Amino acid sequence: MAQLILCRYGELWLKSKPVMNKFYSKLISNMHKTMTREQVDFKIMRKRNRAFVKTEDPEKVMEILIRTPGLISISPVLKTEMDLETIEKELLKLAEKRLKGNTKTWAVKVKRVGTHDITSKEMESRWGFAVGSKHDNPVNLSKPEISLNVEVRNSSAYIFADTYQCAGGLPVGVEGTVAALIENEDDVIAAYLIMKRGCDVIAITDNTQLAKKLLQSTPQLEIIEFKKDWTKAIKEAIEKHNAKAFVTGETLKDLTDLEKKIELPILRPLIGIDDSKIKEIRKNIS
Repeated sequence: MAQLILCRYGELWLKSKPVMNKFYSKLISNMHKTMTREQVDFKIMRKRNRAFVKTEDPEKVMEILIRTPGLISISPVLKTEMDLETIEKELLKLAEKRLKGNTKTWAVKVKRVGTHDITSKEMESRWGFAVGSKHDNPVNLSKPEISLNVEVRNSSAYIFADTYQCAGGLPVGVEGTVAALIENEDDVIAAYLIMKRGCDVIAITDNTQLAKKLLQSTPQLEIIEFKKDWTKAIKEAIEKHNAKAFVTGETLKDLTDLEKKIELPILRPLIGIDDSKIKEIRKNIS
């Protein structure tokens, strides 16, 4: 049976409406291109403040969405009509799966969009009472181990218990083009961080397989190979792709005088990031 996945985006809300619409369209386009490239079954549905993906291959699709810049989190959901009794029945089924046989704390959480005859708190109270009458697990409203969630959107409701964090940031391609020298793992991390700020990356490398790691986070990647002298590749990136800056994985430990070799502004995103965070990002990319 097809699975519906609810997709949330974050920083797009900080933009003006025209810019937000542009960014949102780019995010949907990136999702579409990446899933098409990965040859998975999918259908994207755009809703106000949300996107939904319907798929017969949820594990693969969620793997793709989790690493997509612009998305902050996703949840596999069950869609039902906005009917209090119907939602209650489905919540009880979910609670039976998640609470039976353990002592984990729980809570019912409701978010609501649209006009309804009952408030979010009243919904939480009603459905929480129904679940509590069937299970003895302790309730924790602030930090439950298991959150039974309902997102009510006008005449529809989406029920879920799991939320997975995504890459965050901005959709790739909304903030111009940069060139990135990819010679080692730190360079890959630096390019990835710049991608999350919305930039298309031109990978300049002598190791194509290493550079291709960036394809996990972008629907397409331009790669310019070099053998000895990468400065010629920089000129190509500027002339053919209008690169506006140069990205490197240099830190304060291995800082060089790149400014003497190229005229582009130099971006060193790893400066100021501690080693533990760099290791965490490297693990996520790998």
